Amino acid sequence: MTSSEPDSGPDQGLPDTLRSPRIERMFDRRAVGEGARGPDEASVGASGSGRSSMPVTATVSAASLEARCREMAAEHERLPLAEQLAVQLPGGALMDRLALLDLEQADDAVLVEAVAAARRVEAHVQEIALRAAAELADRPSMNPEDFDEHTHGASEVVGDELALRLCSTKREGHRLVRRGRSLLRTLERTGLALKCGWIDLQRAAVIADGLEGVPWQVAVAVEDAVIERAPRRTVAQLRSDVAKALIAVDPAEAEARAQERRADRHVSRPRALPDGVASMRMEGPVAEVLALDVALESAARSAKAQGDSRTLDQLRFDALTGLGSRALASGVFGADDGCDAARVDGRSSAGGAPSGAKLGTVGGRRPEIQVVVTLEQLQGGPSGGSPDGPLGVGRDGPLGTGRDGSLGGGECSCAGDGCACGGDTKAIRLDDVPMLSGYGPITPAAARAIAAGGTWQRLVTDPMSGVVVDVGRTRYRPPAGLAELVRARDGTCVRPGCGHQARHCQLDHTVPFDAGGPTSVANLGPLCVRDHLIKTHGDFTVTQPEPGLFEWVTPTGHRYRRERDGTTTPVGITNPAGGDPPF
Repeated sequence: MTSSEPDSGPDQGLPDTLRSPRIERMFDRRAVGEGARGPDEASVGASGSGRSSMPVTATVSAASLEARCREMAAEHERLPLAEQLAVQLPGGALMDRLALLDLEQADDAVLVEAVAAARRVEAHVQEIALRAAAELADRPSMNPEDFDEHTHGASEVVGDELALRLCSTKREGHRLVRRGRSLLRTLERTGLALKCGWIDLQRAAVIADGLEGVPWQVAVAVEDAVIERAPRRTVAQLRSDVAKALIAVDPAEAEARAQERRADRHVSRPRALPDGVASMRMEGPVAEVLALDVALESAARSAKAQGDSRTLDQLRFDALTGLGSRALASGVFGADDGCDAARVDGRSSAGGAPSGAKLGTVGGRRPEIQVVVTLEQLQGGPSGGSPDGPLGVGRDGPLGTGRDGSLGGGECSCAGDGCACGGDTKAIRLDDVPMLSGYGPITPAAARAIAAGGTWQRLVTDPMSGVVVDVGRTRYRPPAGLAELVRARDGTCVRPGCGHQARHCQLDHTVPFDAGGPTSVANLGPLCVRDHLIKTHGDFTVTQPEPGLFEWVTPTGHRYRRERDGTTTPVGITNPAGGDPPF
C-alpha cells in the first residue's frame, strides 16, 4: 500500500482512541521496507520540489513481501471488528464487508463504525463522480464552438448535460464540475482526503468553494493550512478556518475579493419544503445582513413587549414577509408614508400615499400569486367527477385563480368539526390537489384562503389527458391568448428538471420559425434563458411529438422526455460517442 505523503495512513484524521499503531505500521511502506530488507538491498532517497526525502526499498524479494503481507493481514484480523472497520480504506472490499454485516447482531461500537465506514465509501465514490465530471468538461462535445459568444454564464454545457442525467438543477450540475476541476487541478490534497474517506463531500466542498477564483498559489497555501485538521473540525469550523487562512495568507487580496463579492449579493427564489412551507436564502455584505437581523429582532421584541402572543421567530418572519404582502396589495415595494414602521403584521396603517419602488408588470399585468384549484375544492366541497374514472384524469371546468394581495387575507370557507381547518375530511383525487405556482401542492383550505378576494380565471383541460386546451378570461385584460395558453399548459420551462416558472420564460418555437415552424400550441414551449441558449447554440436538440410533450437529445446522445406533469423519463442513448469501457 502506498501513499502520496509519508505521514498518511488508512485512518489519518481519526481520533487517537481509534487509531491503531499496529494498523498504521501495516500500511507504512517504510516499515514494510525495513522488515523485508536483505543484506544486498539498499535504501535510496527520493527528493524534489522542496519535499523531504522518503526512504524506499530498492529491491524486495517476492517471498519476503508475501510473508510480510500475510503477517499484516493476520495482525489486522486479530483486531476487534469495530477497530477493523475504523481503519479499513474505502473501496469495493469495504463495501462488500458492510453489505454482508449482520447489523442486528452487531454490538453498539460496531454499528457506530459501520456508519462511519459507509460514509467513507460514500466519500470515495463521490470523488470518482467529481473526477469524471471534470474529465467530461474538457471533451469537445461539451464545448460548442460559438456558445461562449452568447452567454455570460458557463461557456461549456457539461453542467447542463449532467443536470439532465441526474435529474438535478443546472446549478448543481455546474457546481459538480467546478468542484471536480478544483480537486483535480489545484486542491490535490483535498481530493486525496476525499478519495480515502478522511473527509466527506461537505468538507471537501467547503474547501473547494471557499477557494474558488483564488490564485492557485494562495489556494494551495490555504489548503495546506486547513487540511490536516479538517477531519476533526465541524463543517462550520472548517468554513471559518478557510476564511481565516485566506486573510492570513494574503490580507490585501482578501479585501479585494470581499469588495468583488458584494456584486454577487442575491436573494434566492423560493425552495419548496414539506407541509406548505418554503424557504429563501439571502447572501450579501455582512453589514447589511446584520442590519436586517437587528431590525427584525428589535421589531419582534417590541411587539412581544406589547403583549403579542407570537414567538420571536414568528414575529421576525411576519415582519419580513409583510413587505411582500403590502407590495402586492399596493403595487409599490417599500414603506408607506403613513405606515407604522414598527408593525410586524404585514399590514400598513391607513392614510398617506404609498412611496417606494413601483412594481412592474409580468405578461402585461401586475405580479400575482397563482393557485390552480378545481371548482369543487374552491367551493369547499368534496371532489366531484365520475368515481369510475382513472386516477389523474382532468376535466372541464373553472380551475384557476389569481391573487393580488396578502397570502393570509382570506378566511377558510369550509365547515365542520372533522379537522383543524374544517370540512376537508374526505380523500380527493391526485389530479385534484391544488397547486400553488412557484411552489407545488397545497391543501384545499390553503388554496381557498389564497383565492379569497382574488381574480379568477377559467382554464379548460382535456378530459382524458388533463392538458390545458383553452384559457378563459374575466375581469382583467389578458396578454396574447396563445402565449398564456402555452404557459398555463406547461407551467415551467420545458427542459426536463428545470423549475423556472413559465411566466418568466421565453416562448420558443420548437421547430424554428425561420425553418418553417408554425406559431401554434403544438410548436411552442417556454424556455428559460439558459435552456433557450443551449437549444439554439449548445448542440441540444428538442422535439415536441405531441403538444406539451418534449423530447431532448444532449450532445452525448442521451435522450430524455419531459412528461406533461414535469417528470423526466430517460429514453435511451442515441449514437453514443464512446467505445468500449476503459476497464
